Amino acid sequence: MPHLKKTIFSCLASATYLFSYGSVVAQPVAETQVKEAKASDATPVDLSPLEKQRQIYQQAQDLLDDDKVDDYQLIRPQIASYPLTPYVDYRAFISDIEHRTPQEVNDFEAKYKTVPFSSRLSANYLSALAKTKQWKLMSEYQTQEPKGQTYQCYYYYSQWTQGQKDLAYKGAKKLWLTGSNVSSACDNLFSEWAKAGLRDDDIVLERMLLTFKSSNSNMFSYLDDFLKSDLAKQQSQDLQSLYSKPNGVLEYSQRAKVTPFSQELTELALSRLIRTNTQQAVDVFDQVVKAQKLPQKDQASLANLASAWLMNTSNDDLAKWRDNALNQYGETSRLERRARLAIQNADWKSLDHWIDKLPESDRNTTRWQYWKGRVELSQGKDKQAKQRLTKILGQRDFYSVAAANLLGEPIRYESKVLTEKTADLSSKQDALNRVQEMIAVDKISAAKSEWRWLLWHSTENEKKALAEYATQKRWHNFAVVATIEAKMWDYTSMRFPIAHRWWFDFYSKKNGVPLITLMSLARQESALDVEARSPVGARGIMQIMPATAKHTADVYKLEYENVNELYDVQKNIEIGSSYLGGLLDDFNHNRIFAFAAYNAGPHRVKTWRARTNQTIDAYSFIEAIPFNETRGYVQNILMFETYYRNLLGQDGVFLTPDELKEKY
Repeated sequence: MPHLKKTIFSCLASATYLFSYGSVVAQPVAETQVKEAKASDATPVDLSPLEKQRQIYQQAQDLLDDDKVDDYQLIRPQIASYPLTPYVDYRAFISDIEHRTPQEVNDFEAKYKTVPFSSRLSANYLSALAKTKQWKLMSEYQTQEPKGQTYQCYYYYSQWTQGQKDLAYKGAKKLWLTGSNVSSACDNLFSEWAKAGLRDDDIVLERMLLTFKSSNSNMFSYLDDFLKSDLAKQQSQDLQSLYSKPNGVLEYSQRAKVTPFSQELTELALSRLIRTNTQQAVDVFDQVVKAQKLPQKDQASLANLASAWLMNTSNDDLAKWRDNALNQYGETSRLERRARLAIQNADWKSLDHWIDKLPESDRNTTRWQYWKGRVELSQGKDKQAKQRLTKILGQRDFYSVAAANLLGEPIRYESKVLTEKTADLSSKQDALNRVQEMIAVDKISAAKSEWRWLLWHSTENEKKALAEYATQKRWHNFAVVATIEAKMWDYTSMRFPIAHRWWFDFYSKKNGVPLITLMSLARQESALDVEARSPVGARGIMQIMPATAKHTADVYKLEYENVNELYDVQKNIEIGSSYLGGLLDDFNHNRIFAFAAYNAGPHRVKTWRARTNQTIDAYSFIEAIPFNETRGYVQNILMFETYYRNLLGQDGVFLTPDELKEKY
């Protein structure tokens, strides 16, 4: 079972339960052995001192699993110098934290402030005090509003119990006014707030508007029960009716008296109609806005929302309405989308107009300076275009490279090597020792947590030193993360480590995918983190979805049993390279299409190709990709290939002749 340790230590992601992996690795020692506290009783004599400490550390974990804190304290001296002992100290401390004084908690937090669990200690203490109803002690410990809804509920209720009622009621109102469900920890606080007569109809209706905005309609009936007046009940009925049938917004806007409530409800209902029936929303837009005298900012927000939904409309009248709205109200993001639509349609005149509508700071970015240069070329203003494009050359930037290709110039960018003396890391040595030990025993998730905590609590110079440290240790993902935190954008050799070269080279040859391409895609996908897992479930160094892995393994007859194998670097690269190779075959070895398909799916790429209908060039197609993530993804990998080619001394081009020649 190659991933047994990774499964055992999966709990390391939770600070509260760090290293609580039970007796899977080692059986608990007998009580008599503990009391004698002899390491030789539990460990073979031929183990190194560090290996003995590891075994005793596991015994400590097992004892704490059985709540034998006193027995743990007996063997603790044997692991006093072990790097990970703070974690078992933490478990022992919180085992009876409800009996600790505020001073004890503060002292423990100060002692271990360099360890990630220190950020959770306060939450542990507040939860324990709330569970045991020690409100006076809580008010003494927590003297200002904490972070997190649950702990804020505890805090304000503890203030209420100590007579600070105005403060508690103010907190209750703030916590109540949300479009989401509220933690049950607030029940006592809300009960006292309501008894004080402060939960009136206006506040209930205000929350109903928030739930409408959050599409949390399940809350409506719950909130309805709190309403008292007939007027409030009618307002609630109107709100719920417009939520289910937003096409009634015109009738409501003309019937309802203009009030802050009716204006906000009208805006929400029209927003909902825009999303469900944009044509109808546009038809009634002016009448609704006029009837409820909606403020200018609300009109602008609604117009921008409708414009976004109409960006790909084929209806000439709706397109005209969209463009008029953007000319009058256009936000930067919407104006940029409209400019991309012009690029998609090879409409250079329109593109010129929309670039000029952008705020100056956006208009002067390399992106829009490149496209302004393309506009000028289309207008025959070759000299002006060349001058503009020349100004953005030499930058570490996709559009600088695009300009260089257009002008026939070589690709240039600044690349630095860290030669200056970096910050002294002696004050970080304990944390670095913990990271080293976690990596050594395959507790990678915990090591990543330690590394992030270390970076967040370091100066800029210390972050540079940590990036150098990780590079020397060949902690590839940690080095990349550190360079990002330190904003070391020009240090390409540190930002783009040569990691797992053998496997990339092997599967490059086997699956006919260039080595540089595989390495660049993996660097973009996971920053070379072999244990990466995305919010949607993609896993490993090439971020493969389980369903994709299974399908790819079936198609290419690969051995594959379960998703845990995706954390094995060899298996992940085997499946990822096979899948990418298949995409390259499907798209005639066009990397632009293949990269976009790897990120967004082949069906979306085919949809985007149908929209452009083979009328534009490669750079225009990339810019016209409607997903910001996918557009940046394609651009990044092409740039990463450039960096890796230079680092490995390999020849190659930014876009191949076939990719440049193809019509998109």
